[in-house]
Amino acid sequence: MSAAFAVTLPHGLIRDGSRRTAALLRPPTGADEAFLVERRGCTRAELVTELLARCFLDVDGDAVGREDVRALTVGDREALLLHLRAAVHGERISCTVDCGACGERMDLDVSVADALVPAYADAPALHETRVGEYTVSFRLPTGADQEEAARAEDPVAGGRLLVERCVAEVRRRGRPVPGGVPEPVVEALPVAMAELDPQAETRVALRCPECDAPLEALLDAATVLLAELAGSNERLTLEVHALALHYHWSEHDILALELPRRRRYLELLAESEGTLA
Repeated sequence: MSAAFAVTLPHGLIRDGSRRTAALLRPPTGADEAFLVERRGCTRAELVTELLARCFLDVDGDAVGREDVRALTVGDREALLLHLRAAVHGERISCTVDCGACGERMDLDVSVADALVPAYADAPALHETRVGEYTVSFRLPTGADQEEAARAEDPVAGGRLLVERCVAEVRRRGRPVPGGVPEPVVEALPVAMAELDPQAETRVALRCPECDAPLEALLDAATVLLAELAGSNERLTLEVHALALHYHWSEHDILALELPRRRRYLELLAESEGTLA
């Protein structure tokens, strides 16, 4: 079993009326890589759920399962993915950003520590906001909402479905509004949600070195980590083959290694024999 480590959820799970924020994670292993590769037909939200369900061990000492992972807010899931990414590849995330003003391409290094936000001051089950003449009661989107939205026929329909799932009630002049969620609410509510769950979108502010235009880059931990873990099945097979051939370990033992440790063994083989890429 890989060494587990403790992290803090910015929002947290509500259990027995109390907020639970102390999470225990284990780093992904080769077995998790193989599991994700075999499920490449799943949506990104489903893959995130599968990965977290395997690596998220408990919250405040109580075991968690897949439905707990689906119930996490988008920000909590993003925070866990950032922690897992740091456990696999270290604190720095390298990405590329194109300037919208002049087209200059820039290489950007982001620290995982800088990308994480502090725990939220509170985490009520429902929030309330005004949208024009409407008063809206709503909750924050969860992994389950993301999964359902990803199954919609297009991104616009998915965005609407996500908002509709999160709205508890819409009132106008103190009275409930019958029917579906009004269009102004569908358009405005994502902004309010983002403000209340800031970890859900990690944005990095910078300036273009070529034209000095201000830029804002969106760091998507799910895209970064899943691309690294659910990459090439052929590459994973070759790495397992190389280690099994030289060390005579079983596939099970090799896939149980933490990923940095497996990479180090491969580096040692490459250095000693010059046969591995």
